[in-house]
Amino acid sequence: MSNKIIKSCMALAMAVMMLTATVLADPANNTVDWEKGVVRATGLATGSTKIKNKGLQRAQAKRAARMDAQRNLAEAVAGVQIDSESTMQDLMLVNDIVKTRVSATIKGMSEIDEPKYYDDGTCEITLEMPLYGQNQSVAEAAFIPLQGRERVPFPQPTNPSITIDVDVNTVVGGVAGGKYTGLIVDCSGLGLEAVMSPVIKNNNNVAIYGAQNLDIDRVIENGMASYAHNASDSVSRARAGSHPLVVKAVKAEGIIKGNPVVSVADSDKILIANQSDMFLDNCAVVFVK
Repeated sequence: MSNKIIKSCMALAMAVMMLTATVLADPANNTVDWEKGVVRATGLATGSTKIKNKGLQRAQAKRAARMDAQRNLAEAVAGVQIDSESTMQDLMLVNDIVKTRVSATIKGMSEIDEPKYYDDGTCEITLEMPLYGQNQSVAEAAFIPLQGRERVPFPQPTNPSITIDVDVNTVVGGVAGGKYTGLIVDCSGLGLEAVMSPVIKNNNNVAIYGAQNLDIDRVIENGMASYAHNASDSVSRARAGSHPLVVKAVKAEGIIKGNPVVSVADSDKILIANQSDMFLDNCAVVFVK
């Protein structure tokens, strides 16, 4: 290679470096909002001061900010907890289809607002990816491994003759009252963490509610459960309805404590009531943290 060509390449590389935008990382703006059901990430960048045209400088800052937002969103999505033991990152490492779906979805995300420009030339762009929904959501990718499999029936109650007192109706001899609109599991004080695929177990280590029991399309659309501050807030009412069955968890288990554990008696109440009310089938479940 001639010295002239080498010098030309070096000059081009130097010009690219001089015109490079500056990315301003701010990890605090990358969050998983379980209550609103979104993963949110912000990108910040400034255009190169070597560009004298302000319009071109803003355009460069916008492109760089979007790339930064996409990178931050990818990191935030990778950190989403799928269950009590694994994250989206873990799933993407072993499933190329999931990895490809997430990557393509992030590239197609639109800004939630108009780009913000600051006096110092910084551009700020925010992207959001829904946790749930049939179009470009985290759940759509996360539950790919469960697509097409048969549902596992809910287990039978340990004591089918248990009596459950309901405001109007009474459930006796394993016959449900047809009045419960949902289930609220009070996990307050137990350190429960939000996950996409929680499992409710009883003290006998029997799983009474999990993704294997549900229609996966419904799980993708609405999620398996909502996380609320108390049993009567707007999140609880929206998901569990006006007359939920409320039980108290005895502990939360798992590596990150993502699975509530209830007593055997309460698990029997849940299973018996669900036989007619089908609130588990409808994913009308709320966990109070």
